[in-house]
Amino acid sequence: MLLNENGFQRKTYSDIVDEMEDKAKEQFGEDVNTSSRTPLGIIFRIIAWFLAGVWDIAEKVYNSGFVSKSEGVQLDRLGNNNGITREPASESYATLEIEGEPGHIIEEETQFATESDIYFEVLEEATIDTNGKALVDVISVDKGAMNNVAADTINVQAEPTENITSVTNPEAAAGGSDIEIDSEYRARIKRSVEGSSASTHSGIIAALIKTTGVRSANVVMNNTMEVDADGNPPKSIHAYVLGGIKEDVADSLFNSVAAGIETVGNQSVVITDLSGIDHTVNFDFAQEVKIYVRLELKTNASFPIDGDDLIKNNVVYKIGGVDKSGSSFTGSQMGDDVILSQLYNAVYQVAGVDDVVIKIGKSPDALSQSNIEIEPKQVAQVLFSEIEVLHV
Repeated sequence: MLLNENGFQRKTYSDIVDEMEDKAKEQFGEDVNTSSRTPLGIIFRIIAWFLAGVWDIAEKVYNSGFVSKSEGVQLDRLGNNNGITREPASESYATLEIEGEPGHIIEEETQFATESDIYFEVLEEATIDTNGKALVDVISVDKGAMNNVAADTINVQAEPTENITSVTNPEAAAGGSDIEIDSEYRARIKRSVEGSSASTHSGIIAALIKTTGVRSANVVMNNTMEVDADGNPPKSIHAYVLGGIKEDVADSLFNSVAAGIETVGNQSVVITDLSGIDHTVNFDFAQEVKIYVRLELKTNASFPIDGDDLIKNNVVYKIGGVDKSGSSFTGSQMGDDVILSQLYNAVYQVAGVDDVVIKIGKSPDALSQSNIEIEPKQVAQVLFSEIEVLHV
């Protein structure tokens, strides 16, 4: 077995055939015919095909012991060893503003929907007040990022009643996510292990990343006795997160920040400690910076029919955002600049591309061949639909 100080080296189908031919010449003489059309050559190639599969399995068994190489269930088990589980698909939450007849009771599990048939159900019974209004919390019936619908889109009564005249969601639904893919889970394991000390900068980020639904996080610390340039008070921590439910984020922040340190942000949650004392935890959700991309391609005959879609998806995976299927990807971490040169690899991964000119920007009318700077409290995101591909 090729296992030495350099690691494991798998034998390929060609390697096995070559070794079998060499052995045949050693046993039967140099003039033995082992070409692919002879009986002996055919037998060699049949055996080599099965042995190559055994070597594939051996390589996967070897790689299953490493976070950087393992996949699927094996990666799950390595993550579990460090107390980090793969994020499952989750529901989306929203608050609905309902108008109707005063005194009408909106029962638990009453369903409302968007015009694109994404359904939400009421979490707790509510009554329309004397002003003819009620606020109710709802959860999506299905799981996945596709349920994070925009504001003012949940406006359909799935169970119509004349006692309700209108319904809408003033703010976008949030919290819905697809099951975490291997690449994102692997990156989260590495960052979480690096930040194993709870109250350090890396430790706080690690705790936030472990929070259900959080795809990225960053922390701005003001260790001075003066207000910093962003208005953060002395000896404070300002956390920014992408995704997640604010109560869960606040709980993770409370359990990772050292006592006596002030938390800063517009999101405010009251956490009760083990002694029954209330503490206010503040943070902010990250500002998503929408990125626009234009690709001018020169391709050849080997460019696949769906090549445009493949390239667009690769760009989404690199920057972060939503791909063709509607799945969300983290891509770059919070505060990471969008580096133009890194996008070329995403394009050339698709066969048949001879040349490409890439232009990016924060506006479709202001694209250039320059990097885009992202602040620590921001995260770059690109939509599949906002990537333009031109064939020149």
